[in-house]
Amino acid sequence: MENIPAVANNVTQINSAEFVKLTIFNDVSNTANVNVYTFSSSYKSETIGNTTYTPLGGLLAVGAQNRDIRVTSGDTTIALSGVSGNNIFVVLDSKIRGSTVEVLRGFYDANMVLSNTVSRFTGIVTNYGISEDREMLDDNFTVTISASSYKTVLENRIAGRKTNKESWRYFNSSDASMDNVYAISGVQFDFGQDPKSKTVVPGGGGGGGPGRGFEGDEFDR
Repeated sequence: MENIPAVANNVTQINSAEFVKLTIFNDVSNTANVNVYTFSSSYKSETIGNTTYTPLGGLLAVGAQNRDIRVTSGDTTIALSGVSGNNIFVVLDSKIRGSTVEVLRGFYDANMVLSNTVSRFTGIVTNYGISEDREMLDDNFTVTISASSYKTVLENRIAGRKTNKESWRYFNSSDASMDNVYAISGVQFDFGQDPKSKTVVPGGGGGGGPGRGFEGDEFDR
């Protein structure tokens, strides 16, 4: 991230680091108007794949992520401190909400070489906040973003058509598939049960000859 000074030449004995990739879509109608920022909690620049991550050391703090075997809903936070007043415009001039976030965790070996990386979190930024710390004439800002996993976003999404007349005729005004929904709304059905109804055969006079009914008798149908 060129707008935030890197923490260079300060390599310490660390075992792991977080690598964050933030993709901001400033204009959804223009795919070229996209800003990608990459930074890490490492103390030296690292390249993973074709992406180089700027080292920020302790200036970057990443919240905890779920460690479940199966996919679960979860949120996380990412805080970037030490942002000078000259660079805070980068945040204020960007549409951060709705941006995508990818978090990797990298592991270092005994020789301080990044030996392995795993994906820890992928999601969408749902909110962000800026706090100011002023000392004398110097302003330092901390930017904190909140992100939700894709599973959480999909669970809260409402899409598709509803089972009512208005929704069904939105695309086809002559579609009568759901016209009778209101008539059966609230009616309980014993789905899977055998039909049980009784019919009273009207009386047909005396005798029980062929073609004559039996008054008062009930037959299960």
